[in-house]
Amino acid sequence: MATSAREDSTVQQDGSAHRVARRQANSRTAASSSAKADAQGLVELACECTKEDCERSVKVPLYVYRRMLDADQYLLQAGHHAFAQYRTIVSIGLMRIEERA
Repeated sequence: MATSAREDSTVQQDGSAHRVARRQANSRTAASSSAKADAQGLVELACECTKEDCERSVKVPLYVYRRMLDADQYLLQAGHHAFAQYRTIVSIGLMRIEERA
């Protein structure tokens, strides 16, 4: 039983590290002057979930993502994730912005 709890803890730590790495990569993209927006003004960023096997991306207006970073209480996630400790505040197609509850 203790092994199971240890494994759960390790998985959570790995997932958190994955989310942090994704946030850092997205932050670099958002800060870069070479961030390319499409014709609708959307920039493609990585989903900031804790699932290490998630390779989904999300298109979002760059100014919205920069405001999320400034607030430091939101996660950018593709619409296939749900976490009890967050509540969805914006949902457009497959893009969701969630706030810590």
